[in-house]
Amino acid sequence: MYRETLGITEKFLRDKYNATDDEIAQLNDLYAFQFEKRSSMPYPTAATNHPSLVLDGFLYHGDIYHASNGKLLKELDIKHIIDVCDCELEKEIVNNFNVLWINLNDDFIADIKKYFETTNQFLYECKQKKEKVLVHCQMGISRSSSVVLAYLMKYHHDTLKKAYDYLLERRRVAGPNASFLLQLLRYEKELRATKEIDESKNNDDKQNPFETVDINETATVSNTQTNNNQMT
Repeated sequence: MYRETLGITEKFLRDKYNATDDEIAQLNDLYAFQFEKRSSMPYPTAATNHPSLVLDGFLYHGDIYHASNGKLLKELDIKHIIDVCDCELEKEIVNNFNVLWINLNDDFIADIKKYFETTNQFLYECKQKKEKVLVHCQMGISRSSSVVLAYLMKYHHDTLKKAYDYLLERRRVAGPNASFLLQLLRYEKELRATKEIDESKNNDDKQNPFETVDINETATVSNTQTNNNQMT
């Protein structure tokens, strides 16, 4: 099924983004990995009203309903939000939380990669201040997952595949669309070119290992948003 899904979009990716044979092969590999990973994981027995905990004490990943619930945000002590959606959050949320709005549609023509440095810097500053942040889009599946994966790659010096494996463990529904995955592959290539990921050492996890998170405390959610760039 994952190969059929990419097959429908392969021509578009080649025409629009000049995707190479090697990139198409990598995308097929990622879709196969995603399918096998989810198949090996237990299906959530019940919905949860909490966003997924990705990095302990710091980074949450959720949907627009989590981002719109001021009481929940305060209970979790979340102070910052990255809203990756084509609609702005309500005034009450914007006035009470530090919101970075990335106004972006979840479609194949959207350029999400150009915002990675902005979102990475925002998340890095939250981490330095030891303050919690929620990344969300409409359903917490495609746009917000792309932003979280870009951060994991840059600041944890890991490959896209390893970062995606880590994220799926904590948020089963995480799934950037094919165009976003292609842009993430190219972002990984840029990070390797600047040695932010050092391929020659072949020890990405040892360079800057992921923080341990208690999987039992993580939540699975139904919705998230992903948007363009405005600070409010």
